[in-house]
Amino acid sequence: VGYPDPTRPADVKPRLPQATVLHRETYTLESQDTLIDRYNETMAQFYTQQQMTVQGDWAQHSIKRVETAAALSGRDRLREVLHNLGFPLR
Repeated sequence: VGYPDPTRPADVKPRLPQATVLHRETYTLESQDTLIDRYNETMAQFYTQQQMTVQGDWAQHSIKRVETAAALSGRDRLREVLHNLGFPLR
């Protein structure tokens, strides 16, 4: 919610291709690895273009963000917080 900062223009982050996340009755690790490698390259270009500093590639960065409860930076308690604010989540 809010307005973009005109002094910091930014593009929309590329999303994983649907073929990377949608599987119908089969899952092939080899093709998954290829698609993730391609996305790592796409994100490396995006990080450079946006002047973002990210340690490792997209996959490594993503793993670090969910690796431990501490890495979640409180996101693991989101449901509890929303419930306490009166949102009746089930």
